[in-house]
Amino acid sequence: MAETQQVDPVAEPTPLKIEGKYLAIASPTSVSEACFSVPAVRAIQQARPDDTLVILAPANIAPIWRKVPGIDQILTYQPSDSPRKLAKILNECGLPFDSSIVWDKSPAALAFVKSGIQQRLGYPTKKLGKLLTHPVQVVRNIGPVEHQVNHYLLFVYTLGIDPLQPSNFETPERPAPGQAFRVAIVPGSDFGPASEWPLPSFVELARAIAQQCELVIIPSPGRPQPADALAKELGNAALVNSLEGDELIDFLATCQGLVGNDGSLPHLASLVGTPSLVLFGPNEPEWKRPLGKIHRILHHREACSGCRLAKCPLDHRCLVGISLAEALEELRILFKG
Repeated sequence: MAETQQVDPVAEPTPLKIEGKYLAIASPTSVSEACFSVPAVRAIQQARPDDTLVILAPANIAPIWRKVPGIDQILTYQPSDSPRKLAKILNECGLPFDSSIVWDKSPAALAFVKSGIQQRLGYPTKKLGKLLTHPVQVVRNIGPVEHQVNHYLLFVYTLGIDPLQPSNFETPERPAPGQAFRVAIVPGSDFGPASEWPLPSFVELARAIAQQCELVIIPSPGRPQPADALAKELGNAALVNSLEGDELIDFLATCQGLVGNDGSLPHLASLVGTPSLVLFGPNEPEWKRPLGKIHRILHHREACSGCRLAKCPLDHRCLVGISLAEALEELRILFKG
């Protein structure tokens, strides 16, 4: 089970409520953000069990929502689709949508306008505010970096819904483990090379793991080169898994653990309850770590930490400084725990 997050609003919820019984929610368009929004959507389900809840999601994000029980319908689209086409998709599903929620600027936000949905809830950002009928205002105290999951939890809290029920954070039932202890290794990152631990370090780590486990290399979406390079170095010591979508998520559920860089795949592993060791570089783990106490994080904070750059203009010190010994110790803790 993923950890329950702390929500610390500075004001009581406003009287703003979701209207009607037919609700359309636009999924965030990135894997990590979609995963972070799942507990909030489940909170809405728990609070409004008689509503019909439909998710509008890019085709590559839809497999995430197919792992969430109780979603009445998932409507998919391609990133290149126009808002007009998305509005047509909504109208052709035949449901009389009363309300909609959009978390960020996307084609879905304008599609909700074009499809005639009367109540359009969302954060009143500069690019989104004019498309909303009911802006959701959340005031936060100045303080330490908070996890991005609160971006979604505070939204539903402001609608008068308690997002902190443990059931909102549960992961699906895991398949029975196989005979071999299977560990997935992800040497790339779809966030860019600045988020990747050096390949020689991954080679050493993989060789150590392969002596005791069934090792499976998984390429990062859109960046398969590090996985190909690692497979070449290891020869027959590991398998390469190039599955995508639902099959990839189902495969991650069969793994006893995952070790990899900050990127999309640890979030998919977290979605199905697979413990992960995640090596963070330019990103902030306090902000974007996978949900759940079962995971371990390795992060060397440097003066330039938090740059969030895809390519490091310096010497990659935030990840180069992580040693093999540190990674092996964290894996020992991960699997012992």
